[in-house]
Amino acid sequence: MSIICLKGMLTIETFFDGQSKPKLVLEQEIIKNLNVQISKELQSIVPHLDDSTYAIVGGLFQSSEILQPGFPIHNQLRQYANAALKGENNRRNQLIIGANDAKLPKGLRRNKNVHMTPLLLMPFVIITENQETQNVFEKQLMHKGMGSVDLLKHLQNAIAVKIRHVNFMTVLDLAAMMHNHLQMAGFDPLWNILEQALFNENPETKVITKQHNEFYLSKKIVFTPFFSHITWCDFGPGKGLDNKQEAYLHYTQVQRQHVATLKEHGLDVRQFVPTPEIWPANAEHICFATLDKNRLSGDVYHEIIKPLNNDLKFTIDKNDHPNLGSVFYQVSDENEGLEYYYPLTDAGIKEIETLLYNT
Repeated sequence: MSIICLKGMLTIETFFDGQSKPKLVLEQEIIKNLNVQISKELQSIVPHLDDSTYAIVGGLFQSSEILQPGFPIHNQLRQYANAALKGENNRRNQLIIGANDAKLPKGLRRNKNVHMTPLLLMPFVIITENQETQNVFEKQLMHKGMGSVDLLKHLQNAIAVKIRHVNFMTVLDLAAMMHNHLQMAGFDPLWNILEQALFNENPETKVITKQHNEFYLSKKIVFTPFFSHITWCDFGPGKGLDNKQEAYLHYTQVQRQHVATLKEHGLDVRQFVPTPEIWPANAEHICFATLDKNRLSGDVYHEIIKPLNNDLKFTIDKNDHPNLGSVFYQVSDENEGLEYYYPLTDAGIKEIETLLYNT
């Protein structure tokens, strides 16, 4: 029989309010003691666990860190298990990985820039040859896997934050949960990209949102046109619209949300400047090499309509929105010079303001 690596996690829904600071990296002794209860409860759900290799890491992650192409955290766990337990028989093999000097091993470290939510995930893998183990794990783990009160108390003590409930789950269960969440939020196109990237070996797809955002996925790279307000109105999706301004704000909001989410899920998102020569993209064949030549880099997009005269006084008009924050900065002079600055990231806002207000 073939060896199967089953990817699971302990899902911990906390009362995280943005102010509390849960302990997200557990020292070796803490996760070792905690795992006594975890493996005990897992053993009551999954058959033949005694004949399997099992590895768990004492780190708490976000959904976006788990649901990435190739499932890198689970894959790294499997590699550590194979290396540490190589040559041993498969009975009662357990690898429990905790932090050393507050740091987890390479490949299992958290992304400190990821957006924090109340749902924390502790990954584990089960490596087995038993088909029954696989069937129960994939079909019944979440259904049968509500954590006990004892486990909840142990976890509360370990991570120092109040917990609502604890459950065992597979990566497919987590993906289904995310699908439902994005669907309810009206982000079906975003899920289409993520699903293709997660579960297809060589994905290639194109999606268009209701707000006219376009995303072209090729393997782990996502290309997406970035429309300035002028290009949006002159030849972009807004050309034939009556409410160009309002539509552009909706487009910008969705663009930022999608780009940020896709990046958190480990995809290489490349925004490019659309021109009449390359947009709209060919429906039958998208030339990614051409799009890459127009790729935006850095934290700011600088659009020059007519170069400013440095000898003339210039005026800065900051275009803000209550929900979006800074949309763009318009800079003009007395000789019809006109340039725009668009922040592509949060750091871009600081860069623009340093450039415009400190010169």
